[in-house]
Amino acid sequence: MAVNLKAHQNDRDQRIENAIINIRDFSLEGYKTKRDLIGNEYPYPLPIIIDPPISNYSASHLPNDYCLVAVDGSHIDTDRHLPTRCFLINTGTAIFTYGSNSQADLINKPKLYVQDKELVIKDPLTYREQAIEGAILGAKRAVEEAVELTEAIASTQSNIPTLGLLDGSLLMLGITSHHYQDFVSRNLIEDGFVKELSQMKEMSKNRSLMIASYISFPRSADMVNALRLMVCPYKNYDVYNHCSQAGSTKENCDQCVGGLLDRDLYSKLLGPGQRSGLFSVSSTTVDKYYGDNEINFFYLNTGNEIGRVEIPSWIASDVKKLNLTHTLILDQCNRGRGYPIGLMEAHEQAVINGSDRRHFVELVENALYDNGLPSFTSEKALSKRLKWL
Repeated sequence: MAVNLKAHQNDRDQRIENAIINIRDFSLEGYKTKRDLIGNEYPYPLPIIIDPPISNYSASHLPNDYCLVAVDGSHIDTDRHLPTRCFLINTGTAIFTYGSNSQADLINKPKLYVQDKELVIKDPLTYREQAIEGAILGAKRAVEEAVELTEAIASTQSNIPTLGLLDGSLLMLGITSHHYQDFVSRNLIEDGFVKELSQMKEMSKNRSLMIASYISFPRSADMVNALRLMVCPYKNYDVYNHCSQAGSTKENCDQCVGGLLDRDLYSKLLGPGQRSGLFSVSSTTVDKYYGDNEINFFYLNTGNEIGRVEIPSWIASDVKKLNLTHTLILDQCNRGRGYPIGLMEAHEQAVINGSDRRHFVELVENALYDNGLPSFTSEKALSKRLKWL
């Protein structure tokens, strides 16, 4: 693997240089024209580019006092080998107040879901229902993290700048990409996650409140996809036929950006502490479920990596809050040696390790046994606990 990567390194470096040249010559007007012409025919997701992609911005002055509220979560999924159906969500919260009245609060809230009505999502108009497990449970956890963030922010001082921070993306695209029925997406996204964003938006009207999520070492390629469009020699109809089929040749875009990610480009364009210009997510999921909580994002050079910061549009449209979001996240990364320290501590409160999971199974079995309920499990699960040699 290493030998193969080394052999292609020079070629990759050249593609990065070509991409940087195209970014410097990037035309926002030309891109918008091409993007509107292509519509939904382009095989790669295209962002809305708000600022020139060559833009870079430095952090503003760090306030003497500010509050950081970070939330992360973990869960134990339903397991058919357990004697009963249940799942657990554990949310961890770190509330740090910096400055003249500094203090720290670390909280974790585990919640067990075991009642029949808690284990499914029901369509209010029909008898259809969807079991909460797998990707659905991951989305349910994201909603619970947003609920906890709203509640934690409401408990903090309102007279100092406050940053609410989540780990990962504000975009719940995983639900719609799995093609679940619409009532599932509406329950988790529109009536769940986005409802919490709207509540935080209301709180932000009366205080200096910023909301963001941080993605470490992102694998997004939004700017790369925009460059693909700009160097593409084909017309709108031919793009689909040339670029979306197996074995197709894409010499122009591959020579420019083939195999690259946005972090490869912005590691060259941003100095330590700087952020990129703003992008907006173009997604049918956002259009359908997010209402006036559209999602914007920018890239941030923390000095250790290129991170992706996602923010609601009502933060992005307020220059003061946008700059303060940049400054506070950078300060958190500096305190955490490259990663927001608030999220580090929230993760420590939320994490469920292997020993915790085994203990959870024992607690479930013991509780059933103590109440005279059957606590048998599958032979496969038993076999994993026994050592034959």
